[in-house]
Amino acid sequence: MSSTNLDFSPGSKNWIAKFFELLDRGVFGIDDDLIHQKESNLTHFISHQTGLIYGTSKSFIFSNTLDKKSFNPDEQLQLLLFETLLFTYIRKQQKPTTAKAFTDILLSFYKGYEGANLIDRIKYKTSSQATNQLEVLLASRVGIKSSFLGANYWLNHLSNAFIFLDVILFRAFLEGEQAPFVDNYQRYTSSVLNGLIYVALVDGKVEEKERKILKHFIASAALPLALKKRYNERIKVGIPFKLLQQELVKDELLAQITFEFGHLLLQSTHVIAPRERQKLEALGSALDLNTAQMLLSEEMCLAFISQSGPKELLVYKQSTEASFAFKETSKRWLRIIGRNRDRLLTEMRESKDLMALLQKSTKEDLSPEEKEQVKAQFYDILKSMPSLALFLLPGGSLLLPIVMKLVPELIPSAFKVNEVEKKHTEDEL
Repeated sequence: MSSTNLDFSPGSKNWIAKFFELLDRGVFGIDDDLIHQKESNLTHFISHQTGLIYGTSKSFIFSNTLDKKSFNPDEQLQLLLFETLLFTYIRKQQKPTTAKAFTDILLSFYKGYEGANLIDRIKYKTSSQATNQLEVLLASRVGIKSSFLGANYWLNHLSNAFIFLDVILFRAFLEGEQAPFVDNYQRYTSSVLNGLIYVALVDGKVEEKERKILKHFIASAALPLALKKRYNERIKVGIPFKLLQQELVKDELLAQITFEFGHLLLQSTHVIAPRERQKLEALGSALDLNTAQMLLSEEMCLAFISQSGPKELLVYKQSTEASFAFKETSKRWLRIIGRNRDRLLTEMRESKDLMALLQKSTKEDLSPEEKEQVKAQFYDILKSMPSLALFLLPGGSLLLPIVMKLVPELIPSAFKVNEVEKKHTEDEL
């Protein structure tokens, strides 16, 4: 473990102050180019890469120089949530911030919320420093208690499936939303739950595996008992389309997340059937998403699932058909790459530096610096093709051979000859 990590842990007291100290010391930094990007959906795009949308931590935004493996899952998610909120704030302000200014604005955002349980609330009220209060709140936001496996005991430390809603609500807060955090969170989670229940009951009933996933979402929502009973009942009887429309919260980013969660719910247990796809499209229409937006959301979801695998996503962990569903997802994602093949090829050809590195990679291993150059070049291209965002995730460079197979025109002729000779040899055997 690096010396940097010996005195930094997102689960220990004063970790927020330590984060800003490491930032000031230059242990890691904030990418100004990233902050000033003009794309309106950049937070959504980056949160796919990091995994925050799915309640998991694949990477961080700023502090990837830290030893991620030395943090437990809750600590990783706390740090990732903190960084995404910080990223959202700096993006909105378009200028640097201080630890105090950011802590104060976050505490104002969470005003009225003092933790998910009595112990958290006691810790919050007895904390003398603002940063310590914020640490209590972030820890409380990340962890939930759920019995969604149907066991007779409570399972602790499951990821909050709705954690990304904090980012959506924070953005609304920065844009002038005045309603208390707790009230807005209930409205937003209720809106998502309605959408999930609507797509789950496509044939009039909910499969057991889908029921478990829905129970986890309800637990993440941390709703009052009366509302929790309402949604547990709706899992049994469904929700009419008209009522779905009435209770939906109109927010473009929330709409995209709701659609993606609906897709994830169905994809996690089986291959999506035509009738289910029709209902997904009906949900998308109710959310005011056009066909292009629905396709984009689905492709970004598939891209993340394909790299994460069945062991890293909650919905796959709890499905006995996970391996099958994951393989089908991977196949579909490869078809997506195929559909983008011509466009990807054109964009890559126009980047001479990327072409040179890709050609070099067919003959020898790239250096760490060259791999970073490849990632940077891919980032510029993939901003216009978010469905291929898989390459921007940690380990994405390992997938370059897949690209080379799908766009063989990029492969130097000498290398292609060797490939043909190898194939002939295999065929002869």
